[in-house]
Amino acid sequence: MKHSILSRVTGNDYTFTVLTKVVSLAVGLVATSFSSRYLGPALMGDYAYINTLLTTVAVVANFGLYQPYPYYKRQGEADALGKFLRIFSLQYLAYTALGLLLAVALGSFTLAAVCLIAPVQVLANQLSFMIMVEDVKYKNVVFLTARFTNTAIITLAFLTLAPSLIVALGLVVVGDVITVVMALRRLGRVGNPLKADMGFLRKIFGFGLVSMLTTLLLTLNYRLDIAMLTWMGVGSAQVGYYQAGIGLAEYGWIISDAFREVLFSRTVRADAVQNVTFSLKINFYITLAIVAGIVLLGKPAILILRGAAFLPSYRVTVILLTGVLSMSYFKLIGTLLLAEGRKGPYLAMLSASVAINAAANWLTIPVWGIDGAAVASVLSYTVAGAAFLVYFLRVYRVPAAQVFVFRRQELAALRARLRRR
Repeated sequence: MKHSILSRVTGNDYTFTVLTKVVSLAVGLVATSFSSRYLGPALMGDYAYINTLLTTVAVVANFGLYQPYPYYKRQGEADALGKFLRIFSLQYLAYTALGLLLAVALGSFTLAAVCLIAPVQVLANQLSFMIMVEDVKYKNVVFLTARFTNTAIITLAFLTLAPSLIVALGLVVVGDVITVVMALRRLGRVGNPLKADMGFLRKIFGFGLVSMLTTLLLTLNYRLDIAMLTWMGVGSAQVGYYQAGIGLAEYGWIISDAFREVLFSRTVRADAVQNVTFSLKINFYITLAIVAGIVLLGKPAILILRGAAFLPSYRVTVILLTGVLSMSYFKLIGTLLLAEGRKGPYLAMLSASVAINAAANWLTIPVWGIDGAAVASVLSYTVAGAAFLVYFLRVYRVPAAQVFVFRRQELAALRARLRRR
């Protein structure tokens, strides 16, 4: 009986991924509590800024070379996995050597940290994507392993060590190393950099470059506010409050992120318009419920998990939550556009969102500080979500009602599936 129940829970990609997110949520709450109390608002703000720079550098250094993999896999490219892995290994060696040189030459703690961590983060991002395409359930196992490990480390640091940015950055490295090791073990091979196919690299470079630009725009849409707050002279503690507000608001995306990962795997193998439409429908109602719950319970949750020092972050959370549902449309519909190679529309709509984000931050931060940055983010999320939804409805000829209203057949099928679970 126990084996049967376990098989039912883990046998469905959506069920297992959502379960993983729920477990991750519980573990993440523990990690959030200890990391916030360990670092405090000011160090949290400094860490958020370094992490923003690191993420941006990793995206650019990647050149988007992993993004074409679903397309080539779908097209039946011979030994596609091996070709990509060998290129990834070559990148890692080159970036490690360059990172060491720059870390010594630049003479800045922030920039040195970025240079030293970026090579392994680039590789971790690449392999995480490959695993998501090849085996989405194992990808979730990797994610949970890294999350449990980091939670244990930050708990130990809180109990035994003085607050330090080194520890926080060390957690980033630990998570990336776990991802690399587990992914390579699952894939069953390590790419030989000496055998990297330079002809194939040239073939995918243009595709990857466009993908890098779209990923960079996506990263900026999420993280530009952190960088601009720092550049415009907002104090580290205020940035720490803002980061805490983002951390709580992002729980509103737990369902759309889970569906997004499964859809990445499924859109590689077949047309997924129906899957995307059904996911949008379920996501709409569950996300609304989650957002309402965060609004009602957010302030006591901050007090319990982060302590009274972080209560100023609640207002930021509430502002950001108004854009969560809009951005979930981008997350889910974007998987279909990427799988089908519709880079032009994807890039154009995302560029508009980032441009609005940057302009709005420039206008609102001097007036409202971190609240202004939150308003700018909501504006950009709304533009992105609305643009992607309208595009999806028009291009794929999906009636608007189908992304909001369940049909009788769908409800009957959903009830039958839940009974089987």
